[in-house]
Amino acid sequence: METYNMVNNHLYGKVLFRLFDTHIGVFSIHFHPDGTIREYSMTAMDPLNSSVPLQSKEGWRFPYSRTMSCTGDTCTFYISMMGSPTEVIRKQAAKGMDFYGGSNPLFSLMEWTCMRLAKSGKQALGSLHTTNSGTVSDISVRYTSRDTMVFGGPFIDYRPIRVDASGRILSTDGTGTPYNFIVTKHQPIDVDQLAKRMAKSPGIGFPSPRDTIRATIQNSRIEIDYGRPFKRGRKIFGSVIPYDSVWRTGANAATVLTLQNGIRIGKTIIPKGKYSLYTIPRRDSWLLIFNTDTTTWPTDPNRSKEVAQIPLHIRTLTTPKEQFTIDIQETKKGGILKLQWDITEAYTTFDIIK
Repeated sequence: METYNMVNNHLYGKVLFRLFDTHIGVFSIHFHPDGTIREYSMTAMDPLNSSVPLQSKEGWRFPYSRTMSCTGDTCTFYISMMGSPTEVIRKQAAKGMDFYGGSNPLFSLMEWTCMRLAKSGKQALGSLHTTNSGTVSDISVRYTSRDTMVFGGPFIDYRPIRVDASGRILSTDGTGTPYNFIVTKHQPIDVDQLAKRMAKSPGIGFPSPRDTIRATIQNSRIEIDYGRPFKRGRKIFGSVIPYDSVWRTGANAATVLTLQNGIRIGKTIIPKGKYSLYTIPRRDSWLLIFNTDTTTWPTDPNRSKEVAQIPLHIRTLTTPKEQFTIDIQETKKGGILKLQWDITEAYTTFDIIK
């Protein structure tokens, strides 16, 4: 739930978040004359009293205060994390920032961007910039008909948005996206009262918790650190995860494989070391990609750092897997790597090289 006001080149309001701890986000955004963001501020406040900073009950170190200031050719980020004694400061070269959003995007800021397109008289605004506290990617917004726009990028799936003549959002349906949202217009909502009621019921929690699998295959250690998204009633492959596109093979930060010794898959040798894992799901087979870049945000992987592409076999599971799972098992000759989600399992065997 989000309530906000737009006054000239300023946007401010409150939003009720149910991800992580239930909390109220108090935000203010100020824009340059061209519509790009001059300053962005978001603070996590207590759901029972939005004048008091949130004290996390669950212990997650998510940012309770985020500020971005863009001047000249640089955007500077000031991030205060729960449990951290010092503020994180990052600088990013960027001539302009158009959107700030990650796990908790603001639909009012999305509406601001749609209104910019309507005011421009163009059919599209391309090569816009979005950030998630320091990682910059491209987004776009365009008209698909007189009253419909499409807005999206790495952190927000492209979805049709029904708009009025000024570009204000009338409705949009994000069912099936990672955040499963439906947006409609309402009269102003008392977010504080709503938050007090909602805080009494369990929140969503962390939608894609991080996990680490550790296995010893023929006395050689293998470790995979990855995000584990849930199915949550969605059709996964061919829908949430498109066919024939590079997938991060998990959620959030890159899925990272650490090998104590090299492995052989078919005729391909993967030396010992650390790799990010990507996949390209297809209807009848998958590709598993090993990449030496383990730090780039994985929705925009550095394809020049790929060292191998391995075909994976697929089969249909008799029981759907609610949460994405990576499994490594030892066999008589080596090991088997399995990727399981929904009704699909992709797998390959491998040998240890010493």
